Amino acid sequence: MKKVLASGVLAAGLGCSFSAQAQDAFADAFWQYKAGTGFDFSSGYYGAAKRTEVLYIPATFQASKGPWTLKATIPWVRVSGPALLLDGSAETATNLRTSGAASGIGDISLAATYALESLYTYGLYVDLTGRIKAPAASFQKGLGTGEWDEAAQIDIAKAWGKFMPFATLGYRITGRPKGYALRNVLYGTLGVQYSWVDWLTTGVYYDVRRAAVKTAVAPQEGTAYVNVRLADDWSINVYGMTGFSRNSPSAGGGLVLSYRWR
Repeated sequence: MKKVLASGVLAAGLGCSFSAQAQDAFADAFWQYKAGTGFDFSSGYYGAAKRTEVLYIPATFQASKGPWTLKATIPWVRVSGPALLLDGSAETATNLRTSGAASGIGDISLAATYALESLYTYGLYVDLTGRIKAPAASFQKGLGTGEWDEAAQIDIAKAWGKFMPFATLGYRITGRPKGYALRNVLYGTLGVQYSWVDWLTTGVYYDVRRAAVKTAVAPQEGTAYVNVRLADDWSINVYGMTGFSRNSPSAGGGLVLSYRWR
């Protein structure tokens, strides 16, 4: 059976999730499926006078066979405050919404990942991922840019006993809505995971990315998580985060509940 070695933290569009996976030869011969949901809540000022709060509730579906993993995420989002949602995460305030709240379907994320399985024998896990963000969210409500995004990233992890340091490096081509000069985004993650027992892992990681808005500072965030395997096919991940820049949420957290079958 496929053993997920990463946190599985909600990251649709956040550019911070690590997805390296180990597979045995038996699992390579069959399609495996995973469905998940949960929530992510964050709150911060993003350089504005008023606070923005974001609630993100995704429905995810994943299919894996051999080195390939295909994943789709369809979220529902609610945003209260002036910040604009860019690829699922809030950034510096705009004039789209100065008060009140908006909610609706968020942008849809479609991703394909290829794992370099030949490196598993060295305790090294490398994933190559391409992702497309389909503009399903309303730009008028500040729930998205209304434009397509494309991204490519590489995830690397190395196992040393129960410790597993990991890193992500990615680049997102950001869609440019009329009237907004948004930039492409380089992003990265550094973290470490520790496996206490077969059913319990914990980890921490640090995210940084270039701000899509030229006048804004780079968002920087730190996250700690606990992943518990409830049964052979069920797992839950609980996490909390804090921001380290004026263009990051002050605090946030959430959980992910996943079910796997074949």
